[in-house]
Amino acid sequence: MTVWDEFLAAVKSENALLQELIELGTAKQQNINNAQEVSRLAGEEQLCLTRLEEVDKERAELFDVLSAGKTLEGWLASLPSAMQEAVSPLLLELTENLARLQSLNDLNQELLAQSLSYVQFSLNLFVGDDTSPTYTRPGANPAGRSIFDRKV
Repeated sequence: MTVWDEFLAAVKSENALLQELIELGTAKQQNINNAQEVSRLAGEEQLCLTRLEEVDKERAELFDVLSAGKTLEGWLASLPSAMQEAVSPLLLELTENLARLQSLNDLNQELLAQSLSYVQFSLNLFVGDDTSPTYTRPGANPAGRSIFDRKV
């Protein structure tokens, strides 16, 4: 197998791992209210991220060998058209997968934050709110106050 073939295989492998992460992120989104399932999916994500890190390192090393110090754009421009046609769609797919994964992760973080706020609100309903409607002296901490954050 040539360096070129190894590079193409690494990019394909990265795309497959990113697709797997996108699927796991979507599954987390669908199970956002099931803490055990989200935890299990997060464990799978961690394993997938470890594999992705290894493949990305391999791809970067192979790129360094192939590009001989050129930038990605300069390297692509210097390739014969047959090689450009082989690698360009893979790199475009890689870019699109990264963008999809980033937006999915951003949305999942927002959903988790909202879920946590709801849990805190529910906990506050059970614990009760003993805050005084008037001002108190700075540094004064009434006895028996809860240590839980009461933000909604």
